[in-house]
Amino acid sequence: MSDVDQTYQNYPAGLLTQPLVSSPMTSWILPARIRHKNHNDVVFVGDRGIQIREAFQSGHLEDVVEKNDIQGLPLGAKVINVSTQLPWETQLSSDTPSPPQSFEDLPPHILFIATDANELHFMYWSLLKGQFVSFCRRLPRDVNISEKYGTHIAVDPKSRAVAVSASRNFFAVFWLDDTIEIKKQMAHGGLDPIRKEKFVQVEGDILFMEFLYPKALNDKRMLLLLIVHRENATIALVYEWDERSMTRNSDPTMTRTLFPPQDYLPTMIVPLAKESSYLVITTKSMAMYTPNSSSRPRRYPPIIPDIGAHEIGLWTRWARPSRNWLYSRKYDAIILCREDGWIYYLEFGNDGELETQTSLGQLHCHVDTAFDVLDMGFEGGDFILAAGSQGDGGLFVQEARDRPRCVQRFANWAPVTDAVAVPSGIRGTTGLDTTHDRLFVCSSSASGKSSASGNGAITELRHGIEARVGVSISLGDISSVHDMWALSFEDSLQTILVVSDPISSMILHTSDLADDIEVFPNEDAWGNEETLAVGCTPRGDIVQITQRGIYAFMPEESHLSHFTAHAPDSVVTAATVDGSNVVMAMAIRTSEGNFLQVVRLNPDLAAADCFHFDTPQPLEQEAISIFYQRWGSMGLIFMGTSDGTLLSFEIHDSPGESKRLADTHIAVETDEDVSKAISSIATIRAMSNTNNIHGRLFCGLRSGILVFLEMRFLLNGLEGNSQCIQLVRHSTNGVPLGLTQISSKRLGQTAIRLQAQEDIALFTCGTDLWRVAFSPDLASLDYTLSRVFITDQNQPAYAPTNVSSFSFVNISDQNSRATGVSLFCWADGNLLGCSLDVEDKPIPRRIDVPGNPNKLTYSEHLRSLIVSYSVAQPSQESPLNLIRKPYIEFVDPDIQTPVAPIDEQMVAEGLAPWRPSGSPGEKVTCIFDWMPQKDGNAYHLVVIGTSVPTPHNPAERTGRILLLQASRDPRSPSQVTCVDKHMKLCAAPVTAMTAYADSLIAATGRSFLALASKNSQIDWVRNITARLPSPAVSMSVHGNFIHVTTARDSLLVCKVEGGDISIVDSNCFALPGLSHLLAPGLDNCPTQVFVSSRGGTVQVFEPDSVSTASENRRTLRFPVSILRLVQGCKPPSSLTSKRTIYGFAINGSVYRVVTLTPDELAVLEPLIFLCMSDKRLCPSLARRNRFRTAFTDCQSNGHIDGSIIARLLTLDCDTLKDMILNCSSGADHDGQSSLTDRFAQAAFNLLGPSDDYPRAVFSWLWNVLRVEF
Repeated sequence: MSDVDQTYQNYPAGLLTQPLVSSPMTSWILPARIRHKNHNDVVFVGDRGIQIREAFQSGHLEDVVEKNDIQGLPLGAKVINVSTQLPWETQLSSDTPSPPQSFEDLPPHILFIATDANELHFMYWSLLKGQFVSFCRRLPRDVNISEKYGTHIAVDPKSRAVAVSASRNFFAVFWLDDTIEIKKQMAHGGLDPIRKEKFVQVEGDILFMEFLYPKALNDKRMLLLLIVHRENATIALVYEWDERSMTRNSDPTMTRTLFPPQDYLPTMIVPLAKESSYLVITTKSMAMYTPNSSSRPRRYPPIIPDIGAHEIGLWTRWARPSRNWLYSRKYDAIILCREDGWIYYLEFGNDGELETQTSLGQLHCHVDTAFDVLDMGFEGGDFILAAGSQGDGGLFVQEARDRPRCVQRFANWAPVTDAVAVPSGIRGTTGLDTTHDRLFVCSSSASGKSSASGNGAITELRHGIEARVGVSISLGDISSVHDMWALSFEDSLQTILVVSDPISSMILHTSDLADDIEVFPNEDAWGNEETLAVGCTPRGDIVQITQRGIYAFMPEESHLSHFTAHAPDSVVTAATVDGSNVVMAMAIRTSEGNFLQVVRLNPDLAAADCFHFDTPQPLEQEAISIFYQRWGSMGLIFMGTSDGTLLSFEIHDSPGESKRLADTHIAVETDEDVSKAISSIATIRAMSNTNNIHGRLFCGLRSGILVFLEMRFLLNGLEGNSQCIQLVRHSTNGVPLGLTQISSKRLGQTAIRLQAQEDIALFTCGTDLWRVAFSPDLASLDYTLSRVFITDQNQPAYAPTNVSSFSFVNISDQNSRATGVSLFCWADGNLLGCSLDVEDKPIPRRIDVPGNPNKLTYSEHLRSLIVSYSVAQPSQESPLNLIRKPYIEFVDPDIQTPVAPIDEQMVAEGLAPWRPSGSPGEKVTCIFDWMPQKDGNAYHLVVIGTSVPTPHNPAERTGRILLLQASRDPRSPSQVTCVDKHMKLCAAPVTAMTAYADSLIAATGRSFLALASKNSQIDWVRNITARLPSPAVSMSVHGNFIHVTTARDSLLVCKVEGGDISIVDSNCFALPGLSHLLAPGLDNCPTQVFVSSRGGTVQVFEPDSVSTASENRRTLRFPVSILRLVQGCKPPSSLTSKRTIYGFAINGSVYRVVTLTPDELAVLEPLIFLCMSDKRLCPSLARRNRFRTAFTDCQSNGHIDGSIIARLLTLDCDTLKDMILNCSSGADHDGQSSLTDRFAQAAFNLLGPSDDYPRAVFSWLWNVLRVEF
């Protein structure tokens, strides 16, 4: 192939977009048992999907499953009870029929969601199918925006109907099948609950819509309440259906009530369970209305805010706590919540009297979206769920006569105001396979505080496995831990932990991570020396190996112990204990040479022959690591040496000589002279759907390299070859086992320490903790490598700087059926007990800022984040008004404490570094990290652009440019010092800046301003010619051109010539601009400009032409507007492209954009066609006529939506094969060759020859879409 053809082959042909982080904003939190009646589930409904979490008696929620394929933005969410009709009815009615036995395993609740795609979704989770079962009802589309259905939804208390309304003029009622019929549908794996429907027109704006409770159990009526505003009046409309009208689908009767002026603008409507009444709550009053006496409402005194509440907040949410049936017969309990987190308890009697009004305290979080009470069977109080659009939410325990206490936080870093990407590479290191991007965002509100404080945060977005700290203790005189072992018992939750330093050992135990860890008293000599290996037998005996000998004992019964000493001249170089199989293996060095010694333990510790020693196996070289694992009726021993040789042995149950198997020599693909010494060994194994055992062996080298080897079974009679070495002659099923080195990864520069538990392994390398496990598709034998992040709810910025040792153990709670992993580690001088998650997920690390941050950038020169934030202060002219003052702060990305507020007194005394601050009302609009070069020298400046209100007319604003010189303090390198070098006043606000040669170009209002030194390379004219059509929001330089994104007119191209700037080109489509990024050319990827506009559009331009049409131009469409585009350094390893771009949205979601070659695009196009046409993956899109239009746009635009492609990974590879065969019966959709042939040819061009292209592509796709940051 010629060079020209090669260049064309690798030239980017398309773009792949993928959501990396979903929006953390939660719109609804609904306790709903949509999986099974025994699973106490909580459903979180967000911007683009739902998540199920299960609540446990310990008072925390665990992630279960997510669903992200719902078309459109959820507008409302409710729970339909298909088990009982009222919360207390089944306990009162003795004649309620018993459900059939086949219904016992069905969920008692159904989730009901309305979306802005004019769809209603009814769904539940099927444990049998392992997926959501849903029903979609499409609503009328030929309406204007104000008459679009879904603004309000309601569910009848007896689950007979649901109602959906538009924001004005229209609503609809959908009658549901009876609960027995719905249960029958669910028993057959389906769902179609709607029996009939009725659309009703009503004049006015619909403010609220709720079903009212019936007056009594035998009341068959159905009452629907609408609060409508029309012609400067607020009216309550109550629609009533009796049993006959519901059967005949006739029109309902309607009762109309005009609200008095004090109830014109209600903030909440609360249906009460007594007398079919409802509460109308405003900021100043509260009244109870009933349909029969609406003209005479019963008014209650307003709720007086507690001391400490500075203003009367809006009532935003309410919830009805669960109470027993006897209480519910007499009272109706309601919990009201204000926007600032204050909650109040109201108790109404049967006659409608407000009998109790109690303040429960403050949640210390912003609550304006989600609020509910979770029934966990806790008699001492309530569990409250709360979340808001700003700051974290949480799970709170509200105990009797006490304030609410947060037991679990729900992270929320939205709304995002700015974002940066920071490379993770350590200076002076090369060749690491773990380089990644660190993503930081700043948000305008912080968690854990009242929203009135106005504080925000810088949040680092990470993706991996979370280990939540449950307990942290110091170990007294022990300052370092060399190794540790965690041991568990099947019949209890007790965990034994053995820690060892170079001169001593200690035993600790705990029964619950919520309690403290206790130390066993040291009465024996075993604690006065270093431990080499520890294990626990099924009976609970602890076996310990030291340099002196082997101990076997029970910690609580010291008289049941046994000790045997090693030979006088022997030195143990490596040891391992398999307690479950009571087998010990040691690598021993003596004067006669090196040996493998296998020792077996007699279960009876009182016996004289407690230990049985097998015949030592001679070794040609010294082993420095050892690992034992049971495989069927035999055991495998792997030993690592200092020259990279992996020794393998086979032992059986009967005592005897170990069998030496073939040696494996580790290969390291690197040009550097690195150590091949194997410091640790571990294996993981799992059973596939075809009942095949899959094993993977890992070798951790002292040089920081992790080596992956495949363990696979071979057919009888097949001899080993150069790629597959025969290890075991016969396993339990007579099939030999093979070992093959697959790959290796350079993860650091220090030794790797491995530990494994069945299907997962953990290891440390340097300061990082990792987890390795099989990929979801076991047949592909791929693995997942994920970082483990240790988090502490009490210290949201915490990230350990050094994890020197660790151990983990599987735990199981028989009562709650909960299974999990407990992780123990020694980090930063403390012993941490953590709960380890199973699935990868976003893990935020929050750095609190003493103000409201709005701009963020990163300085490579300072290795520091630069953030601007504003602090609210009383105005001198009007003390009742608040005015904000801006500050600049330098923040270490690895800081573990909140940013301290600026103390002007300490600054004046020289005890704290000086920081720039603005005048009251001034706003920082841009921060630019500048490295100008002149005469071969480079300088560093930090440039701040601001917008300043004029003293006499605050509506008019000017600007100023502040140049700072910052550097690391040589006396305290962790601090940054800065001085003010220059200030420039501007006639208009400064909105964007960029560097051109040795000059600074700033956009002020609609003009350009050039700042340069006296002897600059360019002699700038005093008044620059170019005038912007609207204020600039982003600027960049490419050659002699300046690219400018404006607030209303998208992208402009300006040219610098003769010291002047002129506009030479502009985008023909004037779109409101948000940000743009000039992506420099990499390899065969040309330089391109990515421009983000409001509405979620991102256009890709060539840098020298933005107005003319081009076949290479791409248009990407996202579901949200992209606030900031940032260049990254870590593309997917499976792609040819070296370019990756991150897009940050204001709602906290993060997207990734990568370029695709023609071969990569040719593979992904058939896959996107399969996904869009499959009803399981795209249930909404696949059934519409616009499918072909959407796919045609995908083909012509070259845009692959990774959120759709990722749904393939929820299936298995065999399902992908079936999809390809089903779509290939006959000609393809465009009349060309069959999809199977085109798919195979594209896969061959990309991946080379393969016997199973669907499986090869499935594995490649999994690596492409894998999230790593």
